[in-house]
Amino acid sequence: MKEVKLRRYQNLLALSGLGVIVFGLWSILKVFLILLLNDDTISEMIEAAEVPDNSVTRLILYLLLAVLPLIDFSMRLFVGLSARSESFGKKRGCAYIVFAALIALSSLISVVFIFFDTPLTSISSVLELVVSVFVEATATVVMIELLVSAITVKKLNKELGEVR
Repeated sequence: MKEVKLRRYQNLLALSGLGVIVFGLWSILKVFLILLLNDDTISEMIEAAEVPDNSVTRLILYLLLAVLPLIDFSMRLFVGLSARSESFGKKRGCAYIVFAALIALSSLISVVFIFFDTPLTSISSVLELVVSVFVEATATVVMIELLVSAITVKKLNKELGEVR
């Protein structure tokens, strides 16, 4: 019976790992689409930060907007690949579970901030809010599923290892 439960959670872990990787790719794509489709984004960020608008400031901001999504994707890729590896029977440490918990926590905080950060001035802004919350909440659920599956797989492997 525990073997069946283990296999079910291994399958869920593999699927969740793939989902985490896909949402990581989406986060990179989202940042670049926002920058490409909204020319005023950089100017608004500079204005909000109350720093001088010059070429150095813009370069630093562009570098940050390129590097931060890559760091996020790298973390999600590590978590996703580690989860998939563990689901296929390879022993993995607990580092990816810690990263997954941090990403899940930051995603939950992000969902809350989306509500407070999006001004509802038109129908399109309401639609943008709904879509943003839906996508971020889905990514959070996938990460939480990965956490539950990873912990359950580790626990079941330990129990079955003691029995065998």
